[in-house]
Amino acid sequence: MAKRSTLSQGVSTVGHFTRNNLERIGSLIDSVNAKTSKPRRYKAVDLGDEDYQQDLFREQTLKATQQLLGTRFATYGKYAKKVVPNSLFQSAVDGAFAQIAKLAASWSQIDLPNEHRFADLATLDDEQRYALATDIANQNRALATLGGITGLAGLPGLLADTLWLLLVSLRAVYQLAAVYDKPLTGKQGIKMAYELLANADLSKMQEKQALLAGIGVGKGLLDNAQGNGLHSELKNLGLKNKNVNFYAEQVDKIAGQVGIDLDHINLSWVRRLLPATAVIIGMRYNSHLIDEVIGVAQATFAPEPKLATRAITDDSHNEAEVNKDMSTTQDKTKNEAKSKADKSSENKDDKQPEKKPKKPEAEQTKQNKDTKQKNTNGKQKVDVKNS
Repeated sequence: MAKRSTLSQGVSTVGHFTRNNLERIGSLIDSVNAKTSKPRRYKAVDLGDEDYQQDLFREQTLKATQQLLGTRFATYGKYAKKVVPNSLFQSAVDGAFAQIAKLAASWSQIDLPNEHRFADLATLDDEQRYALATDIANQNRALATLGGITGLAGLPGLLADTLWLLLVSLRAVYQLAAVYDKPLTGKQGIKMAYELLANADLSKMQEKQALLAGIGVGKGLLDNAQGNGLHSELKNLGLKNKNVNFYAEQVDKIAGQVGIDLDHINLSWVRRLLPATAVIIGMRYNSHLIDEVIGVAQATFAPEPKLATRAITDDSHNEAEVNKDMSTTQDKTKNEAKSKADKSSENKDDKQPEKKPKKPEAEQTKQNKDTKQKNTNGKQKVDVKNS
C-alpha cells in the first residue's frame, strides 16, 4: 500500500511538472503568434446542427495515407470498391474517427482531476474560469506544436503528424468544454466535437501537407540516389511519373552544361537539411492550426464574447489603442489652447481704439505738393501788394 502511494505521488509530481512546463511553452508560442499575426475574433458554433461539412482532418488523413502507400493505395481502393460497398467503407471510416475522439476524451480526463482548481470549478467566476481555460489552451498549444518533430520520419511522419494534431485538437475541445461547464459526452459529444473542428479555419493544413509531402518525396529520392546515383534516380522517377519527367530532364540538362556529375555529387548535407526543414514547417503550421481550434472552442463555450478572444492578449494591438487615445487627448489639448489664444486675441482687438486708415503714399505725396504750391502762390501775392 505504501509502495502504491509513493508511486502514485511520484506520477502526480511528474505530471504536475510536465503540465507547468507545457503551459510555459504554450504561453511563449502564443506570444510569438500574437506578434507575427493579426489578432482576430472567432465566431461561436451552433452545435447540434445536422447539416455541416466534414472536417479537413478526415480528408487530409486519407491523403496522407495515400501518399504513404503510393500506388498500392490506389490498387487497394480499386479492389475494395468492388468487394466492399461504399456505405460500409464510410461506416468503417466514421468508426475509426469515433475511436480517436474517445481516446482524446479519455486523455482529457486524465489531467483535469489533478488540477486543484477543478475541485471548486462550480464556484469560479468568469475571470478565474478564463484563466484556467488559458492554461489548458497553452498545454494543448505546446503539445500540438511539438508534434512537428514527426517531420523527421519523412512520409510516415506526415500521417503521424496529422493524427497527432487531430488527437490534441479533440483533447483541447473536450477540456475547454469541461472548463466552461458544458461537457461533451457520448456519441452526441463526439459529433459536436467534430462539428466544431469542421467550423474552424483549417485551410492552412492543406499547405502544410503539400510542403511536407514534397520534402518527404525529396528525402526518399536522395536516400535512393545515395546508392544508385542521382542521375539514375531522376531518370527512374521521370519514367514513373510523366509530370515529373520534364523537370528531371531539365535538371539533368543543366548539370551537363555546368559539368556536374550527378552520380558522384555529395548529397549528405542536403539529406540532413530536409528533415530539419520539415520539423520547422510542421511546428509552425501546427501552432497556427491549434490556435484556430482553441479560438473557436473558446468562442463557443465561453459565457461572454469578450472571453472568446485569444488566450494571450495582443500587446501590440493594445499599444496601438493606447497611442490612439493619447493622440486624441493631445489633439483635444491643442484645440483648447488654440481656442483660448483666439479668444484672447479677440478681446485685445476690442480694447484697442480704432485707427484711421492711412492714405496711400502716392496720394499723400500729391497732397503735400498741392499744399506747398498754395503756400508759394500766397507768398507771391503778398509780395506784389507790398510792392
